[in-house]
Amino acid sequence: MPPRTRLKTESSFSHENYLGPVSATPQLMCERIVDAIFPPRSSSTSSSKSSKTKTNLFNGDGVGDEKKQVLVYDLGCNDARVLIAACQKNSNVRGVGVEIDPVAASNARINVQKMNLEDRVEIRTQDAMTVTDVHRADCVFLYLLPRGNEKVAKLLRERMNDRCRVICYMFKLPDDQNEDKFWEKRLMKEVAFEDSRKRERKGVDSSRYNRIYVYGSKRETERREKIRGLVRVGVAVVVGIVFGKLKLW
Repeated sequence: MPPRTRLKTESSFSHENYLGPVSATPQLMCERIVDAIFPPRSSSTSSSKSSKTKTNLFNGDGVGDEKKQVLVYDLGCNDARVLIAACQKNSNVRGVGVEIDPVAASNARINVQKMNLEDRVEIRTQDAMTVTDVHRADCVFLYLLPRGNEKVAKLLRERMNDRCRVICYMFKLPDDQNEDKFWEKRLMKEVAFEDSRKRERKGVDSSRYNRIYVYGSKRETERREKIRGLVRVGVAVVVGIVFGKLKLW
């Protein structure tokens, strides 16, 4: 978790073309986002209720395990808290944070330095739309406004590799009307949360917009479609056998 220090807050940067919200991802959501990158195994056992809840939130293989190097890109990283949380959970994670606001990028570097992660997390003061090496990523995290997701969705479709998983907070990735439902087909999981911060009093239900969307890699999507195909064939066979017996009877 990034240290709760008072950092630079004033900037001459104009937010007119900013793709994401000015605020950073709520800290409580960072933990859940990291779970979406590295889903807890369903076989894991724990007596605590919170651990059981985590196990059931996100399924699939994720993007890596403790023995595999994983490169996570955060496009619009703000203070880098998601990358820091991912590095703290998995020692083999490397991160690239892209932030167009120079003050936010400076704060991100300060946080990374304070957590002694300079050798694992790179912060770039850069427009997300100009990133040319996103094809290296095993996972891309996005906390952007709808107009930002619309632009970045096209960029990712053109440049990301077949093993890349995409995690979105709050807003989903849109498909163009003339496209083949690329992102809709890749949507593996959508999880809504009633809270984004720990509050003393119960707040309003924000689950309508407080969501995490998990888009599987090409490999995950193809594997899921194969399983669905086998299930459909199995159901058809069972139905055929049942109806055949009924006719004979």
